Amino acid sequence: MPENSLEHLKALIERYTVISIVPDIERYRRISPPKAGRCIFRGCPEPIAWEDARGENFLCEGHYRTMKTWIEEARKGLLPGGHLSPLFTQGGNDATRL
Repeated sequence: MPENSLEHLKALIERYTVISIVPDIERYRRISPPKAGRCIFRGCPEPIAWEDARGENFLCEGHYRTMKTWIEEARKGLLPGGHLSPLFTQGGNDATRL
């Protein structure tokens, strides 16, 4: 993984999601009413809860929090994702330690 925080963030996104850009997490909105779709994190079975401003790039509740944390860490110059796995324990929304 790259040592630059933004490059590290991009590498995490490309590794764990089906997108290759840093999403504008500040413009995400909660989905209401429920709609069909899948979380952008590879293999995620959780129901979608968030969508981007275009109504695409869905995230489940747990992965929304994960992505938001990664982006906040990168903005602070930290290497994002160093302490949390993007995978969840059974039951969905609790990120597990590596």
